[in-house]
Amino acid sequence: MSNIYWPVYKNLERGVLDLSYSIHIDDNQLNVYSSQISDLILRASAEIESISKELYKQNGGTKTTNIKYDTDALAHLIPLWRLESKIVLISSSNCFQTNKELTPFIQNEISTIHGKQTYSWNNSYQNLKHDRANSLGFGSIKYLFDIMSALFILNLYYKNENVLLYDDADGLNFPINVGSDLFSIKLHKWVGHSQPLGYHKHNDFDDCLYYIRYTDSSFQEVTTAMEKVNKNAKILLAEHPKYIEYLATNDPNAYQGNNFIYDLLGVDEYVNFMMEINKDYIEVLKKAKYEAVINKQDF
Repeated sequence: MSNIYWPVYKNLERGVLDLSYSIHIDDNQLNVYSSQISDLILRASAEIESISKELYKQNGGTKTTNIKYDTDALAHLIPLWRLESKIVLISSSNCFQTNKELTPFIQNEISTIHGKQTYSWNNSYQNLKHDRANSLGFGSIKYLFDIMSALFILNLYYKNENVLLYDDADGLNFPINVGSDLFSIKLHKWVGHSQPLGYHKHNDFDDCLYYIRYTDSSFQEVTTAMEKVNKNAKILLAEHPKYIEYLATNDPNAYQGNNFIYDLLGVDEYVNFMMEINKDYIEVLKKAKYEAVINKQDF
């Protein structure tokens, strides 16, 4: 499916970057407003309305008609992907704001339209849309960055691109701006993957828009190798003289320690035992390939 939204987003980005050459964007200028900024906000709002509805329909939304971008589409997508936690980083060299981290899907502002909590950028949009003449202050740089970061996030989910990293488990070659000239993202680095615990996560997993994982083929190879390790461990343990001797007077099911094989064999034999059963598995790990994928809270 062709992506009709990304070129429009990039065009809006150019508008913001052009603005940054006319205004020194720092903390003192965030409340500066103009018709040009209001126009960019309204254009970005129209894109958010369209792309959020498309994402809603593609990702389990049940309504087929009269879909509202906020109370239907975003209300469905935000908990689905924990968008309220996702962080966008301002990375343009023309931007000097102190706060470089934006979380545009947190409802952190009281709507002047209906008096309820809403997203800051949505408050701006609604005021400019319904009463522009009396709402010029809502066309400010601060609101522009809020809405552009929201649109950036939705575009990344719509693009839904996997970035092949080959053997780069640390993501050193991952394009952290993901095509933007204004923003960058947080990438969840590779920690590990084990069975049956699954994908290992740092505490900031929910903040990250992309995370690193095995490719599907490598995941299958690693899983198969791990199953072979477990199978070989049982076979070798069953044949070990110390285990046979242990069975004569003990029930293995009654063991209450943390590492049965270590306690049974002792440190030296344990090391040799693990090296033997893991040698093929280690070779599989050395050849594993990784990719960065959009964080849809799959784990």
